[in-house]
Amino acid sequence: MDKANPSCFLFCMLTLFVSGSLLFFLGFFPASQSQLVEIYGNGNVTTKPTELDGVNLKVPAGGPKQVILLVIDALRFDFATASKMPYAYDHSCKFLSLKVDIPTVTMPRLKSIVTGAVSNFIDIVLNLGHTTALKDSLLHRLRAKEKTAVFAGDRTWIELFPREFSRYYENIDSFFVYDFFLGDSNITDTLKQEIQRNDWNFLILHYLGLDHIGHVEGSESETIFKKLLEMDSVIEYTTKNPKFENQLLLVTADHGMRNGGGHGGNEKEEVNVPIMLFQAKCLTKSKRPSSSQRNQIDLAPTLAIILDIDIPETSLSCLIPEFFDSYTQEAQLYHLLYNAQHLMNKLTRKLSMNYIQQRAYYQWWQEARNSHKHFLLSNVSSLVTFEKAKQNYMRFSKEVSRQLTQTLVEFEYDFIVIALTLTTLSALTLLLNVLFENPLLCVMSKGFSLTVFLRCCFMATIINYLCHYFNYISSRSLIIGILLTLPVAFSLYLIWDLFQLILQIILPLSPKFKAHFKLSIPSVLTTIFFIQIATRGSSSLIEEEHWTWYYLTPTLLIFLTAQNFHNNIKHFWRNQKLRENMLLLRQTFEMRNAIFLLLIIVFCRYLNANDARGYYTMDLATIFRRKGNLFYLDLILLTGLSLLWWLLRKYNSPLQMFTCLVALLSVFGYRQSPKYPGVPLVIFWCGVLTTACIHYSDICCKRGRNHSLGATFNLLALLKTNLTCCLLVSALLHDPHNVILLPALIFMLETSYQLCDNLYLKDKRLYNRSYILILKTVLTIFIANTFYFFQGNSNKLSTININPGYIGLKSYNALLVGSLITLNMYCAQINAYLYLVWHMFNTQVQTLPIRQEKEQITNMQLFESTEEDLYLVLNLYTTTTVVPVAVYWWLLIAFRYHLFIYSVYAPKAIYECFQILVFYLNFIITTLYFKLFK
Repeated sequence: MDKANPSCFLFCMLTLFVSGSLLFFLGFFPASQSQLVEIYGNGNVTTKPTELDGVNLKVPAGGPKQVILLVIDALRFDFATASKMPYAYDHSCKFLSLKVDIPTVTMPRLKSIVTGAVSNFIDIVLNLGHTTALKDSLLHRLRAKEKTAVFAGDRTWIELFPREFSRYYENIDSFFVYDFFLGDSNITDTLKQEIQRNDWNFLILHYLGLDHIGHVEGSESETIFKKLLEMDSVIEYTTKNPKFENQLLLVTADHGMRNGGGHGGNEKEEVNVPIMLFQAKCLTKSKRPSSSQRNQIDLAPTLAIILDIDIPETSLSCLIPEFFDSYTQEAQLYHLLYNAQHLMNKLTRKLSMNYIQQRAYYQWWQEARNSHKHFLLSNVSSLVTFEKAKQNYMRFSKEVSRQLTQTLVEFEYDFIVIALTLTTLSALTLLLNVLFENPLLCVMSKGFSLTVFLRCCFMATIINYLCHYFNYISSRSLIIGILLTLPVAFSLYLIWDLFQLILQIILPLSPKFKAHFKLSIPSVLTTIFFIQIATRGSSSLIEEEHWTWYYLTPTLLIFLTAQNFHNNIKHFWRNQKLRENMLLLRQTFEMRNAIFLLLIIVFCRYLNANDARGYYTMDLATIFRRKGNLFYLDLILLTGLSLLWWLLRKYNSPLQMFTCLVALLSVFGYRQSPKYPGVPLVIFWCGVLTTACIHYSDICCKRGRNHSLGATFNLLALLKTNLTCCLLVSALLHDPHNVILLPALIFMLETSYQLCDNLYLKDKRLYNRSYILILKTVLTIFIANTFYFFQGNSNKLSTININPGYIGLKSYNALLVGSLITLNMYCAQINAYLYLVWHMFNTQVQTLPIRQEKEQITNMQLFESTEEDLYLVLNLYTTTTVVPVAVYWWLLIAFRYHLFIYSVYAPKAIYECFQILVFYLNFIITTLYFKLFK
C-alpha cells in the first residue's frame, strides 16, 4: 500500500469494510429456526396432560383419519372471493384471515407453518440459496407417532424435510417463474392418485403457478383469474370425492401478493392470507369470511391437535379455536389446556416463577384452570363456565405467545462490536485520506507495515483470549475464535494509523508534519451529503427514500446550472470582445439542456410506481396496460432503443454501431414474441459478443507493441466497449418501458459533466480540477441512485424484479439467475460508474494536444496525470459510498428494538450490504483493467 499504488490501499479498505459489514450482518440477525429447540429448552416435548389439580383428564379421541393441507403460493385474502373462487367461497366450513409475519417469502413462511415460531429475517437470503433442514416440526412429531406424510409441489419442502415424507413429488424447477401451469398440473395428477389411497395421514400440496404469474405478469393479469378458477376446481374435486367422508381439507397460502405482483414486504396484500376449512359434515357453512384474524404460526399447534400428534417443541403459538367447534366442550378445553401448558413450560424456562406470578397473564392462567376444573366437576355442563375457561386460556396463550416471540430476538453482540469497530475505522480512514494530506504520516504514503501488523496480531490474540475468558465473546468453536483475531488485529492497526494522523491534525510536531486539507469541498455538496445520511434515521424516509433522491438530485443540478449562469454573465460583462461574448451567449443558451434534464426527471418519475404507502400507485406502464394501449408501451420501447443506439455512436466505430443495431433490434423482436425467444436471443448475444470482440481481439494482438500513449488509447477503447456491452445487456434485461431510462441516464451524465467542464474552462482558479472532480463524482452517485429508483426499485423486498433472471433460461440456475437479477437491479450504478471512468480517460485524451502545446506535457505525464485523477475519483467515490453505510450500521443498532425494525430497517440493511458488494466487484474489475492494460 504505497503511494505509487493507491488502488491497493482502496482495495484493502474496501475489503475490510465489506468483511466488517458481512460480520455485522451475521451478528445482527437472530438465531435461525434450526436452533429454536436449543434456545427454548432441552428438546423434550410437552406431554399431554393427564390431570388438572387432582382431577383426572381423559385424552380426547383423534380427529379425521386423513388431513390435506393445500398451500396456494401467493393467494392473498382478497383473491378468495365469490367471483374469483366461487365454490371455495360458498362451501367452506370455516373462512378466516391469517396474519403473516415478515419477510413474506416462501421458505421462512413454511417454517412458521410447521414449527409454530416466527422465522428469522435472514431466511429471506436463504430462500434463494441453501436451506437447512429443520430439527423439530409437525412432520417430525408425525413421524414419531409412526404416521405417514406425503408431499407434492415446491421442492423447498424437501430441502426442509429430506427424510420426513414417505413419498414426495417435487417440482424440479420451483424457482422457474415462467412455469404457470405444468408444475401445478403435475401436483393435481398426484392429488388424484393419492386421494384414493389409505396409507397416509397427512397430504401436503403446494401449488406455485399463482405466485409465478404474479412475478411475471402482475396481480392484475387475466391469467391470475384463470389460475384462481383452476385452484377452485381442485378444491371442488377434492371435497366431492367419495373418500372425503373421512378427510379434512385446509386451504391457505404461505404469503400474499402485492399489487405489483411481487412479495417480501409488509403491505396488507402480502401479510393477509385466507385459511379455509372443508369437511364432509359442517355444523355451519361459512357464507362470508369471519371478521376475526389469527396468526399464521397458529397453524402448527392447530394441525398438531387435528392430526392427533404432539405439539412441536418449537411452537410459540396459540390454537385456532374456530376449527374445533365440532369437538365436544370437554375436548375443546382439554386441547386449550394442553397448548397453554406447553407455552407455560417454555415461559418458565425463560423467566423466573416469581416474575411470572406478578404478571396479569398468570391470573388468567389460574382462572382458566379453576373454571376448567369447575366445569369438569359439575354434573350439569355450564356454558358460562365453559366460555370463561375458554376465553382465559385464549387470553393467556396470546399474551405468552407474544412474550416468547419477543424474547426470540437475540443478537450476537460480540460479532456486532467487532464489525462496527472495523467498518467505522475503515470508513474513517477512507474519509481522512480523502480530506487530509500528510506525506509522512498518511496511510497511503507509509504503506503497509508488517512489523506493526504482527504486533497488532499479538495484541489481538491477548484481547481475544481475555474476552473469551470473561465471557464477553461467546465460545463457539476454535476456528471461529481464531478467525475473530484477524478483524481485531486489523482494527488495532487502523486505530494506530488514525491516531497518528489525528495527532498531526490537532498537535503537529512542526509545520513540516502538519496535516492539511487537500480538497476544497463546496458547502452545498457537504450539506446535501449530510441530509442524505440524516434521512436514514427515519423509518418513513427510508420507506420513501426515492423522494430524497428526487429532490436532492434536481437541487444539485439546479445549483450547477446556477453556477454556470452566474459565471457566464460575469464573464459577459467583463469581456469586450464580440466573438467571445457571442460564444458565451451560445453556451448560456446551451444550458437549456439543464431544463431538459429536469423534464426528464419528471417523466422518468412516473414510469414506475414505487411509493411504499401507495399514494401514486398508477404509473404510466400500469395505465397503458389496463387501458389496453400496448401500442404506447411498444412506442416507449422503440424510442428508448433508438435513442440508446444514437447515443452509442459517440463510443463506437461504424462496424460496432452495426452490431449494436442488430443487438437492439433483436431486443425489440424478443419483446414482440416472448413465446418464441430463441432466435432473437441468439442474434442478440451474437451482436454483443461481436461488438466486444472487435476491440478486444485487435488490442490483445497488438498489446506488446504499445507504448504509454497507445496503452491509454487501448484502455479507453476497452472501457468504451465494456460500457457499450453493459448498456446492451441492460436493454435486454429491463422491462420494455424501462429501456428509455438507459439513454436518459447517459444523456443526464453527459450534460452534467459538460456543465462541470464549462465551469473549469471559465475560471480555473475558482473552479480548480479537484473541485470539478468532486462535482462529477457526487453527481454520478446522485444520478445513479435516482435512476435506481426510477426503475421501480425501493427499500422493500417485494419490489425486486426477478423476471430478468429467467430471460433465455429453461431451468433454474441460482448463480446465473442471481447475476442477471443483480445486473438489472443495479444497472444504473454500474453503468454510471463505467461512464465516469471512461469520461475521465476520454477528457484527458481529448485535451492532450492543448496541454502539450501550453504545458509541454509528455505522453507519460499524460498517463500519470490521468491515473492521479482516476484514483482521486475512485477514493471520493468509495468514501461517499461507504460512509453512509457505516453510519447506517450504527443506526440499525440504535433502532434494534424499534417497532419497524424488521419491516423497514432490516430490508434496507440487506439492500445496503448488497449494494456495497456490487460496488466492490465493480471496483475490482475496473482496477484489474488498469493493471492488465496499463
